[in-house]
Amino acid sequence: MTGRRGSSVHPLALLTGAVLAGLTATQFVHTVRDRNRWPICSNNMFNRPLPQRVEQLRVRLKDGTRWTEPRSVYGLLPLEFFRVVDICDAVLVDNEDPEVRDRFCRRVVERLNTRPWRGFDEISASERADDPRGFTGLELLVVTVDLADYCRATDSPLHDIDVLHRWEAP
Repeated sequence: MTGRRGSSVHPLALLTGAVLAGLTATQFVHTVRDRNRWPICSNNMFNRPLPQRVEQLRVRLKDGTRWTEPRSVYGLLPLEFFRVVDICDAVLVDNEDPEVRDRFCRRVVERLNTRPWRGFDEISASERADDPRGFTGLELLVVTVDLADYCRATDSPLHDIDVLHRWEAP
């Protein structure tokens, strides 16, 4: 571009600015309309109304001979936390075959005992046993969280605790 000295703008800078402005506007429209069209996401998973009481999955692990307090399922698999919930839901809630459930629980416990992992980004660190024998059982629970009295820091209180499946090593 020509013109007065110091007033020229490089075409690449103009193109970059136009592309960024277009992406920002597109993202804004998708967010307002609550629509997803790859590669633009409306981010609606972070912006939705919840009922006052919500059912969630929790797990108790048998650490040697004692059962732990209910805890999140995030530390059961070396995957992003939201995938762990979906997998546990598919295998232990939707599936009614006790052999499949038992095999899944056994493999999870074996992995926790033999190959623990560290947390990274959206992957929680594995659960770790205090007992030298390791974990010897797994119990999947459905709990109700009441948003009026729930404290995220302590993950309590939990209401209406129901056992969905229990597996213990023979």
